[in-house]
Amino acid sequence: MNNIVNDIAMNWWMAAKAKGADYIRIVKPGRYFALEACKRGAKERISQLSLTTADKTVAQNTRSRLLVLLDSREPDIVVGQYNQHKLRMAECCQGDRKYERLYESRIKTEKTNASRLKAHLLPFCEKNRIHDIRDLYRREIIGKYIIYLQETVKGIDTAKAVIKTTKAFLNWYDSTQESSLIDRNYIEAFANYSRKLGYKQRTTKPFLSDEQCRQILATKIVDSELYAMIVSHLVGGLRDIEVQGLRWRDLNAKEGWVKVVNSKGSVARYAQFPKVMQEAFSAIQRTRLHNTLGNDYVFTQSSYGVRNDKIKMFICKIVGVSGRDYGSNCLRRTGCATINYECPGLGDKQLGHAVNSRVTEMHYSNPRDFRDINRFWDDLWASVKAEGLHLVNLSDDLTNVISIRA
Repeated sequence: MNNIVNDIAMNWWMAAKAKGADYIRIVKPGRYFALEACKRGAKERISQLSLTTADKTVAQNTRSRLLVLLDSREPDIVVGQYNQHKLRMAECCQGDRKYERLYESRIKTEKTNASRLKAHLLPFCEKNRIHDIRDLYRREIIGKYIIYLQETVKGIDTAKAVIKTTKAFLNWYDSTQESSLIDRNYIEAFANYSRKLGYKQRTTKPFLSDEQCRQILATKIVDSELYAMIVSHLVGGLRDIEVQGLRWRDLNAKEGWVKVVNSKGSVARYAQFPKVMQEAFSAIQRTRLHNTLGNDYVFTQSSYGVRNDKIKMFICKIVGVSGRDYGSNCLRRTGCATINYECPGLGDKQLGHAVNSRVTEMHYSNPRDFRDINRFWDDLWASVKAEGLHLVNLSDDLTNVISIRA
């Protein structure tokens, strides 16, 4: 098959191109697949080459390799090259446990971006007969693309995400050219996409009340890892990626802080570690069947969707609210609102923004800054335990719930 691509197919395509052919497609006129050299707008093929294979995947790969050798600018080929390039970059993190969670996150992101381009950009190119990726740099084409997204994509946020992904793809393609293709019209067209798509009204993300926060703290479930995650979000102000990246060596119960390595912006920072979190993490150690070494992760791996769904189920059962915004980030906002209501100004530290105008570098790089936050949560935890922890059923078999009374 490689010989076909390198020798016969190249000669076949050059001869067809001399007759006016400008694109290649796959057909199956009989038992085997074949390549057809055609001219856009023409009803008949110019030339055909049998691939002597009945496997569609092999035929598609053959066409792709041929177009790559020809330095094709077909949108589907260029998008495929871009996706392979991004995946190879993500795979640089593979094999090192230090970057294992980062690798999983990047792979998920790149697959999402690839899906967006295949689901939106390629159908647009086919509908508008864009066979040269350079055509996408024309202002009028960008305008049509934005209108196309406005008509076909549900949700302004999703349309903006597709635009952002498309812009990153075109910037990559531009960087591969000998001379830049980007002009001012292209930049201005993309800069004004918000106006064309419409603005989204700013809405305040929901958070729970102080009493609901106490109800969550007053419930303890048998699933020690899930319980520790909930406490880490609510009390520690940690994001999901930060929680999943914690190692036992990052915990310092004596000093009352946690070192967050996988933080937002890739800037290592410190976070509070009050007694309620210490007890939750100790429960994990007691339930582990193997010894926990300093390099081991605190939490076992699972998908973000599974974790967040469990947290949503927990919140719904405890306080009776549900929805897409009532997950792990809702717990973070709740903890921030609770501590900020009693101690104004501490909420910014509670959320743990590594790079944010509201939080100076001192607030996240100095573990001693969390003594006042630890004191607040220690006092609240002592008050909740004095009132008594109660039983809540999260499943029919009651195997994931325990009752602890003061």
